[in-house]
Parts: sequence; C-alpha cells; structure tokens
Amino acid sequence: MEKQIFNSMLFIIAIYLVAMGILNVFLNQPGLTLISFFTLVPLACVYYLVRIKNRYRLSLYLFGGLSYPLIAANFFLNDGILGPTSYIFILMNVVLISIAPLKMISGWTAVNIVFFVVLYYIGTYHSDWIPSNYISENYLFIDHILTYIGSLLGITLLLTTIKQYYHFQKSEAEFKRNELALLNRDLNNLNQQKDKIIAIIVHDLKNPLNSILQTLELIDQAGDLTPEELNFIHSELLKNTKRTYLMMENILEWSSFELNNTQNRVRQIDLKGLLKDTLDIMASIAAQKQLTLHVNFNGNPEVHGETDRVLLIARNLIQNAIKFSNQGGSIWLEVSSDDGQIIISVKDNGIGISEHKLNDLFQLEIKPTYGTANEKGTGMGLHICYQNAMKLGGTLEVRSKGGVGSTFTLRFPDNLEETPKTLS
Repeated sequence: MEKQIFNSMLFIIAIYLVAMGILNVFLNQPGLTLISFFTLVPLACVYYLVRIKNRYRLSLYLFGGLSYPLIAANFFLNDGILGPTSYIFILMNVVLISIAPLKMISGWTAVNIVFFVVLYYIGTYHSDWIPSNYISENYLFIDHILTYIGSLLGITLLLTTIKQYYHFQKSEAEFKRNELALLNRDLNNLNQQKDKIIAIIVHDLKNPLNSILQTLELIDQAGDLTPEELNFIHSELLKNTKRTYLMMENILEWSSFELNNTQNRVRQIDLKGLLKDTLDIMASIAAQKQLTLHVNFNGNPEVHGETDRVLLIARNLIQNAIKFSNQGGSIWLEVSSDDGQIIISVKDNGIGISEHKLNDLFQLEIKPTYGTANEKGTGMGLHICYQNAMKLGGTLEVRSKGGVGSTFTLRFPDNLEETPKTLS
C-alpha cells in the first residue's frame, strides 16, 4: 500500500511544485521559482527509482533527505516565520508518515521537529539573517492563502487516496472471504458426496460379495461333493462372480461420474435388460436367506436417460427388503408403465416399519441399522434412494405396517433427459 501511496504522492507533489513555481513567477520570487522547478528533477529520479527500479527504501531516504533542505531554503527565501513554510512542514510530515514503514515514522517525525524548531529559532532570534522578499502585504497574504490551500489539498488528496485504497482492499478481502466461504461449502458438499458414494459402494457390493463368500464357505464345509454338485456350484459361483463384477464396474463408473460432476450415461434400454443381472444377483442373495424373489414385468417398458440411478434405487430397495424379511418370506418386484410413467414396486412381508418412523424415513440419518439376520447397514440407503428418485424427476412412496411388511413404489418419467448430476 505504501508504494502505491508514494507513487500517488510524488505525482501530487509534482503538480503542487509546478503550481507554486507559476505562482512565484507572478509574485516576483525568482529564487522560489527556481527551487520549485529544480525540485522536479530529483522528484523525477525518486519516481523512477520507486516505480521502475522498485528501490522503495532508497527512494524514501532520497525523498526525505532532499525535502527538508529544500524546505529550509524555502524558509530563508520566503521571509522566514512571516512566510507560509509552516504549512509545508505539516504537509511533508503527513506525506512521510503515510509512506514510511511503521518503525521509521518516529524518526521522520523527529527530523521534521528538529528542522522546524531550528528554523523558527533562527527566524525568531536572528531575523536579520533572513532577507525580506515580499514587496507588499498583499503578496504576503496571497502567498499564505495559496500555500495553505495547496498544502490542505495535498493532505486531503493523500488521505482520500489512503481511504480509497483501504476500501478497495476491504472490498477485495470481502470478495476473497466470500470466495473462500464458497470454496469451503463446495468442499463440504464434495465430502458429503464422497461419503454418500462410499456408502452406496459398500451397501451395493457387500451383499453380493457376502453371497459369494458364503458359497465358498459352503464348499469348504460340505466335505465330499458329487461331480454334479460341484459342477452346479461352480456354475452358479461363476455366474454370480461375473454378475457382481459387472455390477461393480457399473457402480464404480457411476461413482466416478458423480464425483467429477459430469453427465452420467444416457441410454435407451428396456427395463428387463437393464435389471436382469441385478435381479439374478438379488435372487441368489435372497435364496441364501431362504427368501423367494418374485418378479413380474407388465410388458417391457423402455426408458431413455441416466439409467444408473434406476439401477441404484432398485438394488437398494430389494436389498432392504431382503435385509428386513424373516427366513421363508417373500419379496415381490413389479414393473409397469402408465401414461409416460415408469412404476417400480418392491413389496415384502417382513418386519415392516412402525408408524412413528415413517415420517422421517427418507431423512439423512447416519447410524448403524441391523436386519433380521443381524445384517449391519449404514442407515443411508433409503435417503439415497429418495434423493435419486427426485433427480429422476420422480417420487418414492412407502406404505408399511409393523409386523406386516412394506411396499416401496418408485415413479419416474420414461423419458429421462438431462437430470441434475450430483447427489445433494
């Protein structure tokens, strides 16, 4: 800031010296006229050093070191204490304390006081050393008034420059603070986004991988198996592993789109083809809990858009139904279309949901949840389903009664053009 003020002050002082030089011509003061115009040369050198060479400290010493001898010369050529030199002393001190570093202010103020006291001592007690240059009282009056006005304008311009720079810096700091707040908000959103996506990956992959693990444990514990049994288990295990791998690729690719805030894959596909692998994996997981998954497609509706979200919701709803159903129960998935709307319904005859929990069912509440076989979850699944249903331009509804079961119904347009890209 000091450097910018210094540059501005050098320019203002140059204008002031030119004006005083012209005034002294009219006041018939050739000595003062020469001082005014002669001072412009070192002033230009100081400006060159501070502006071009960036030698701020040297420029400051040169400026202050030349100023006070020139003010002393002005004092002797301008009738001493009768002249207007005291105004220039005040102007010079204001200029120097404005541009000097904090630790140098007291030094420059002391220099100002010393020069002022010595000169005014001479002017008071040795007035015969000072020549009288004013030809009339009118010239003395005019010189005082104009020098005072010039010094006052110089101080006003200086303080105005400082104030404008302060407001500029304040506005810039406010702008940066707002930018930082927005950046922090974006980072928080990104962290929340990351946490949700991690929860989705864990939630969607845990059960399929656990199913494969249970199959391998069954082989390990079963002892001798017939070749037919081994072939069957091997075939089923290979199918489930391939399906799980493809599902994992799909989830990870979708997660990458979400984290990078880019457009998801827009596809035209029939729902049977879209859900086939997912339903095969879910049926295998349900069978290990002795549950039956019933699937009914009323026709074969097609969708156009970001189908990854449809898969995500379907997976989560079916896995929730498996998680909260007792052994020997049933789960029904029904897919239909009606007047441009796709309807996917997942129904179970599990433990159901108590009435007081239904109102806040889709709210974000991260806490451990446990299924009927003590399966542990994050508590985020239904919130994620609800958020993605809205991003599909649809709705997610629930009907449930404790001890009877639950029905979740997803409705969304069959033409999913551009939808928002991030989970919120």
